Amino acid sequence: MPDLLIEFGCEELPASACREAIAQVPGLVQDALAAARLPECAVEVWVAPRRIALSVAGLPEQRDGRTVEVRGPAAQAAFVNDGQPSPAAAGFAKSKGVDVADLVVREIEGREFVVAIQEEPGADTADLVPELARAVLESIRFGKNMRWGDGEGLRFSRPVRWIVAKLDDRTIPFTLHGLDAGAVSQGHRFLGGPVEIDRAASYRDLLEGAGVVADHEARRSRIVADLDEAAQRAGGNWQDPGGKLEEVLFLVERPSVLVGSIDPGHLRLPEKVLVTAMQSHQRYFPLTNGDGTLMPVFLAVSNGDPACAETIARGNSDVLDARLQDAAFSFDRDLEAGLAQLNQRLERIVFHKRLGSMADKRDRLEALAAHIAHACGLSGPVVDHAVKAASLAKIDQGAILVAEFSDLQGEVAAEYAAREGVPADVCRAVREHYLPLGPDSPLPDGDVGAVVALAEKFDNLVGAFLVDEVPSGSRDPYGLRRAAAGIVRILRDRGWNVSHRPWVMQVAGDFAAQGADLAFDGEAVAGRIDEFLTDRLAFALAEESVSAEACAAAGGGVRDGIAATADWAHQIQEHRASPEFEAVWRAATRLDRIVARADGVGSAFASAGDPGEDALHTSVTAAGPDIEGAVGAADLAGALAAAQPLAAAVDRFFVDVMVNADDHSVRARRLALVREAAVLLGTIADFSKVTDQGSTS
Repeated sequence: MPDLLIEFGCEELPASACREAIAQVPGLVQDALAAARLPECAVEVWVAPRRIALSVAGLPEQRDGRTVEVRGPAAQAAFVNDGQPSPAAAGFAKSKGVDVADLVVREIEGREFVVAIQEEPGADTADLVPELARAVLESIRFGKNMRWGDGEGLRFSRPVRWIVAKLDDRTIPFTLHGLDAGAVSQGHRFLGGPVEIDRAASYRDLLEGAGVVADHEARRSRIVADLDEAAQRAGGNWQDPGGKLEEVLFLVERPSVLVGSIDPGHLRLPEKVLVTAMQSHQRYFPLTNGDGTLMPVFLAVSNGDPACAETIARGNSDVLDARLQDAAFSFDRDLEAGLAQLNQRLERIVFHKRLGSMADKRDRLEALAAHIAHACGLSGPVVDHAVKAASLAKIDQGAILVAEFSDLQGEVAAEYAAREGVPADVCRAVREHYLPLGPDSPLPDGDVGAVVALAEKFDNLVGAFLVDEVPSGSRDPYGLRRAAAGIVRILRDRGWNVSHRPWVMQVAGDFAAQGADLAFDGEAVAGRIDEFLTDRLAFALAEESVSAEACAAAGGGVRDGIAATADWAHQIQEHRASPEFEAVWRAATRLDRIVARADGVGSAFASAGDPGEDALHTSVTAAGPDIEGAVGAADLAGALAAAQPLAAAVDRFFVDVMVNADDHSVRARRLALVREAAVLLGTIADFSKVTDQGSTS
């Protein structure tokens, strides 16, 4: 059984495109095999910067033929009374390439239909390769594409320059998007040349001889082993805090590890500056000694000639040295300016053209940090430190170093604050106030950092909503979804069950007082921000297997904080299939339906001596304290248990009492009673959001 190799040779692919190809190609190959009526086979994909190769092991020599029956119109519509074929039958036969006389009648699912019998011929597997290659090539979906080739062209990450197609030792010739498939691949751009692939199984070995490690996993293993060896020789441990290995993996085809040097004088710079210059700018790997201190050397992965390693390493060292000289100049100028002068510069830096300066933002953050800290019940020193951290959080926006290393905003401010004797927890809060940066990134470590991070995110969120620059579709230029998700994570992590609505109103008021050019006021956007945060909470809970219905139902009642709502949603998800939940849900749904249809509801229920009414009222009165106590204690199971007698009383009430009585006063009294019962059960959950009781999906 032959093995198939197809290689698409490209201009250098971005690392992201390489990862997308690795993820997609195996499935696309299986889809193409199924479309060609070939069996599922073992598929491997090997990706390097200039190539995407796929290997299919154990293909059959040929595809067997088969007989296919294609259903047509109903038999009664296919033939007229004298048995002659109708136009419908004739048209069907023509479309299937058979004679109308060859149509047969089959009973299918209890009805008779005409069927066309078609013979699909077998085929050599080699004849199916061109279509398989086309299907895979045209089906890969990259995040960013370019169009190339004749006519409409092919949408692909980079232009494809050659195609290799081998079925064992047989070359499969075909033309695809103007390229003739053959047996010739290309080796390393500088260290190799054209290389003829004699058989599919030899592909990786032949490319290795031409300077290319085609298998990305083998390339990764080689890079890691070489980094380990080089670090050991240098007496340190290599670090990759920015995860650059995954990028470097797809920048080189023949990796070799170089050791570069750093001027020891540069080690006076903050460690984050050194690491960022090495990783973000150059994709180098820092070395640390046994106690974690940076060493004056780094490792780099080269795609060049190992024979020129010394020259390449010296060039890399020179590039890094130039960057660090610039960083040192900026760092020294900032230290000379000091916090006071950096603070003054905020007046001249625009936060948003309609929302004022960075100085305005600083002032809002100070006020909001104090409000949040007090609302969350934090102590006086924590409040003071949160306000201080908020006053310094944006201090580095006027720093020269941040203009060059924008990724270090927050880090630079914390560094400068520490050098002027600011308390450590304030500096840590300044450093952490952008956190979390994503769904899996760390959260602020302490209360002070959490308060300032919340202030930062609410200020951004409210400001964008006030000028109507909110996310739309995939567009979110200010990262508001990330900010909202961060708010949800922080509040849940700290367990702060407080309403955020006052914070929204304060920020909106501060914007207005500062003269911002607003499209709306706080009242107009507060509800929209509530919905926006609720959506982010629902998204987070969905990752925890909590349904959107459970999240929506938890938003009702007395819960007024994100953390409490999340906990209640988990409890609803846990109990919603229970008999106790079903009984309360059924009762609440009936009550809500009556209240919603009522023309008007009286202000309060007053007994008129009706036994049915009084029985329900007694049950409401008796259950109220227990339900409210359980809800206040965040005990859904207890609330449901306390509500069981009331749910039973509701069922009896609707049997014994006609709510919509003809007498208006009686009807109003009974509606008021129904409303009291509905309001009480509504403190447990918004049962109207639970539309499919008992489902856990």
